[in-house]
Amino acid sequence: MEKLKHKLPSYSIIDHLCVDNQTLQDLKSCIEELDPDFKSVLEINKGLCGIHHELASSVYDNFYQISITDSTVKNEDITLDDCEIVHNDLNSSTRTNNIRRKQLTSVSQGVMDESTYTQKTAVYQKYQTLFDSILSKFKGQTTRIRLVKLAAGTHITPHIDYDPSYAVRIILPVISDLDCLNVFWVKNKIETTSLIPGNAYFLNTGYKHAVLNFSKNHRYTFMVSIKGTEDIEHLIEK
Repeated sequence: MEKLKHKLPSYSIIDHLCVDNQTLQDLKSCIEELDPDFKSVLEINKGLCGIHHELASSVYDNFYQISITDSTVKNEDITLDDCEIVHNDLNSSTRTNNIRRKQLTSVSQGVMDESTYTQKTAVYQKYQTLFDSILSKFKGQTTRIRLVKLAAGTHITPHIDYDPSYAVRIILPVISDLDCLNVFWVKNKIETTSLIPGNAYFLNTGYKHAVLNFSKNHRYTFMVSIKGTEDIEHLIEK
């Protein structure tokens, strides 16, 4: 069966989700207030590690975020040491390691499921008026929402997340410039774009992609996952 990614462009501006200048300024102010609170993906989403520890480390070393919505599957009891142990002892047959690995794998599967991110965080509650005004424009059901920071002069290595039939990725750049590039490998060609603040972009995460931040400035984005394709229906090849 053909994947949905093949019927969609690598990226596209979604006009009805773009934000006005005042909303963009409010998002900038929000990020400035929250900047000390950004944490690495491994710190926030420990369920991602375990069996995915090496992949997560290689892709997200320079990638920081603040959760706006959180998974209903809890993983606070998992430590980074636990993740490292499960990764290193993945093939161990000891009873203790088998039990712990099963526990972590179960959590990992839960927090990797974008549809479980329905719980509003304290950050959402604090800035609810702002976030509600942005999310009210979406036609599909929004699930995982986060503020994301990519450090200046760093990159996210090439990887594939998921086909848009599973979840649709929308990014609203808040602080960014032309020296930060999103790169896509589409069939036999490479496509690149810089994300302009105020616009809203569909990114086709089913293709291999990377981000290269050649800028001297950190890039900050408002990232939303959507269940359903209502917001990108006009892009799908019939």
